[in-house]
Amino acid sequence: MTMNDTDPQEDLALARACARGDAAALTSFESRFIPPLKKSLLLRGLDVTTTDEALQLLRVKLFVPEGARPPRILDYAGQGTLLAWLRVAALRTALNMLRERKGAVGLDDSQLEEAAAPIDEADRRYIKDRYRKDFTEVFQEALKALPSRDRTLLRLHLVEGLGTAQIARAYRVDRSTVKRWLAQSREWLRTEVRVRLAARIGVDTPALGSLLRELQSQLDLSIRTAMRDPTPL
Repeated sequence: MTMNDTDPQEDLALARACARGDAAALTSFESRFIPPLKKSLLLRGLDVTTTDEALQLLRVKLFVPEGARPPRILDYAGQGTLLAWLRVAALRTALNMLRERKGAVGLDDSQLEEAAAPIDEADRRYIKDRYRKDFTEVFQEALKALPSRDRTLLRLHLVEGLGTAQIARAYRVDRSTVKRWLAQSREWLRTEVRVRLAARIGVDTPALGSLLRELQSQLDLSIRTAMRDPTPL
């Protein structure tokens, strides 16, 4: 069994032991997780010094209580592997550090988001599972906020299966106008989801870029699924 195949329940037991300050658990944590976390950050273009600083800050956040708040390692709930959860936490920590320094190093938000993007399937699966509920609710909210005509156009085209020529005849416009309307509707929806999702989960989380790329690649499928839901829009 590889590290990526570890049992989440075993990972959960290790996390709880680390939270108690168990020396053996902390030693195991250091040897099992710090090397792959360091590699993950370096692969995203971070220099060694920044990577080491981010991982040290991560250790403090994970294992040191903050007032009445218990160690953050206890936030891991055994959903997915501990390694995938830690990768997200490490990326968020590094991203926040870079954001604070971006004026000095010339980074913009798009570069920071790209640096935080997960690169393997394990990361993607964890992020999708972790934020699935947030994404679904935000998408439904954005779809309901879509202007009435745009929502009708998307329903006719994607759910009812009408072609752009048929819709053009119904609205007494030319086909290019319908194509433009549909493109504008999709873009409005993408933007609205981005704004709402950023407000809900935070613009500094690595999950945002991944979820939005997922939206971009499966937008029409998401619209069809939502509009076929028996709950009225």
